[in-house]
Amino acid sequence: MEHNPYKILGVFQSASKAEITKAVAIAMKRKQYPVDVIAKAQKSLMKAEERIIADYLLPILPTIKRFKTTDLSALLEPEPTLSFLSEFDGLEEAIIKANQEQLKEREPLPISLSELLTEGITAAKEGHYPKAVKYLEDYCQTCNQRNSKDYIQAQIWLIQVYQVMGQLQRAIALCKILSQHPHPQVHTWANKTLISLSKSQEISHV
Repeated sequence: MEHNPYKILGVFQSASKAEITKAVAIAMKRKQYPVDVIAKAQKSLMKAEERIIADYLLPILPTIKRFKTTDLSALLEPEPTLSFLSEFDGLEEAIIKANQEQLKEREPLPISLSELLTEGITAAKEGHYPKAVKYLEDYCQTCNQRNSKDYIQAQIWLIQVYQVMGQLQRAIALCKILSQHPHPQVHTWANKTLISLSKSQEISHV
């Protein structure tokens, strides 16, 4: 087959009949091949038995002639060496240290409940908010007396710290829990604070 039908019509082997028909019209306008050659190519690709022959005769690799004028001088050049940027020195150690610190933050602090509460409130008053969150959250997770005055105080401080840090969703979630508290003063404070937090959240989304 002097001219493969795929080459004449400029289509791939996966071309559908509709794509072949469209390619025929384009080939007619291009006039690269005579009309009878284009028609024969279309006929070959439309018939399954003839298309198999076209598939078989379609060259998989380009001809060897193309390599005669190819410049292979790049193959003689030495292989490039990899050099790491200085800003990545110690990156692995930094990642390990960060992971260790993250694990350490998740571990409960080895101090008593009263110390957790005291340290948490002190840190909140001094503006050390991440530290305050750590102490107060550990206290709330460890304390079993959920209706005690200290537990309520820890949650109130935690809500306030969340609010200052911009963690409004956490503050709102905790405030909703306190709004269900049976004590009237706690219930009133939680509902009032919940309104304020909801307004702040609406403003932040604007």
